[in-house]
Amino acid sequence: MQDINYNKILSCSKTEYRKWITNPRMILLVLLMAFIYNFAVEPLLQNAERMEEKLNLLEPFIAIINSPITLLFIPLVFLSLIADFPVTDGNAILYIHRIGRINWLIAQLVLLFLMAITYSVVVFISSCISALLHSDIGPEWSIVVTEFEKTFPDLHGNFGAQLLPKNLYNQLSITDALMQSFFLVLLYLFIIGLLLLLFTLLKSKILGFIICGGIISIGSALCILSSKLMWVFPAANAITWVHYTEYYRRPIMPMWFSVLYLCFFIILLIVLSFIAVKKMNYDNISEVTA
Repeated sequence: MQDINYNKILSCSKTEYRKWITNPRMILLVLLMAFIYNFAVEPLLQNAERMEEKLNLLEPFIAIINSPITLLFIPLVFLSLIADFPVTDGNAILYIHRIGRINWLIAQLVLLFLMAITYSVVVFISSCISALLHSDIGPEWSIVVTEFEKTFPDLHGNFGAQLLPKNLYNQLSITDALMQSFFLVLLYLFIIGLLLLLFTLLKSKILGFIICGGIISIGSALCILSSKLMWVFPAANAITWVHYTEYYRRPIMPMWFSVLYLCFFIILLIVLSFIAVKKMNYDNISEVTA
């Protein structure tokens, strides 16, 4: 069995990470942030202006990653940003020969984790900055969220109010909502990356892209339609508020089920990737990158 060399693993993952964050494709993040601001942040700011109150600084981000619509675009943009993952060009093949298959694969897993958490943190920081001048920092939900419909009953169904439904603020503290939402979305992004990694090792990267896009799109569509089939896909399991009712403590779907669901697929995909990398024939570079 090949020895695990942590220095080689870290060196490989750091090198690829630096290439990733300096890739011109990162311009997609700017476009995503513009869309997110117009779709999710601005309606919350408009409600805050109507009430002449401030939001909690964490609320825009929680709204962003709990919307089935934004949770369609967030993983799709992430998929686009990691389109080259894992890199299997001529230089990469020589690198695999030098550090070994297992060390290379572990390095890719470390790299994927770094990419997913970096992407999530950038979305978080951007959402906070966009609402910074109109927000306070505190441990409680703002009255803009909790009291808007009571204050403006004629605006029932207001889009900004729907971004943070009662299922969230009646059931969870704002810190719990933030932690649960961030963790679930991070697992969701990791699954997308693992699927791309596995299909690359199976020399079917294009098929991997199609499957990832299908999982993201169908999952989000089923969430929007509130279909019971949505729980078959990662998207619903990554959205915190759909697990809860508006008032009753009994959840619609236990949170432990979604965590177990997402973690199971992560472990399964990692195991399959280790099996695939051991069988991968990378002597012919074109086969690996096909």
